[in-house]
Amino acid sequence: MNAQEWKIADSIRLESKDTITDFSVDDFNNLYYIRNFSELNKLDSRTKQKKSFSNQTPLENLNTQNVLQVTVKSALFNLLVLDNQLNLVQDKIRFPVESNFSPTLTALVDNNYLWGYDPVLQRLVLWNYQEKKVFRQSVILSEKTGDEFYAELIYNENRIYLTGYKKILVFDEFANLEKVIPSFEFDQIYIKNGKIYYSDDRKIKSYDISTHETKELNLMPADYFSINNRYLFVLNGKVVYLYESQKSP
Repeated sequence: MNAQEWKIADSIRLESKDTITDFSVDDFNNLYYIRNFSELNKLDSRTKQKKSFSNQTPLENLNTQNVLQVTVKSALFNLLVLDNQLNLVQDKIRFPVESNFSPTLTALVDNNYLWGYDPVLQRLVLWNYQEKKVFRQSVILSEKTGDEFYAELIYNENRIYLTGYKKILVFDEFANLEKVIPSFEFDQIYIKNGKIYYSDDRKIKSYDISTHETKELNLMPADYFSINNRYLFVLNGKVVYLYESQKSP
């Protein structure tokens, strides 16, 4: 996809005096951002009304890739699951759990399950967080070496992506390893429609999983970025720029 195919469709200013420490969007074009590690905010794309959530603990690792639910980490190993109106849908999930499952990376699947990566077990684990028990797990990831570090776990279209700065491991929905993709330095990373979008040094690039082609997109410098089925969103300062492609991203 040529960089020229991305066109600015709109821009939105976020009314926040504090530093924005995380940012994401959902498939309804609603904007989510964490203010100064302390307050999660949602800006409704249609009504422009703002909702806020805070539980008096540091908030980080915002994830809105599930259509109806939002997750955010609180106080290191607590995972909060909220609906898209920022209401808690259950008690916070505390790790480690009784089965000694203590994931550092998590990716929500649905209202019952999440995938987690536990660096001590060196496994992917499918965990039923309603019943608090392990449902499935991968084999030990023996290809991991001591100098590797996994930074993100992404669940997308029945695939699990364990992403590090040296390689990306791709698993099917049963946690069978399908392929290994050479990786790259990144600040943020998203996977959409067969492409990996990532930012490095405020530049956004795309990597086509099928053709192995990497392209730098000609966009605003990004403090944060996010992507859904229609737009690529770039946060620059307190302004969010919406980029639309002439093709599906």
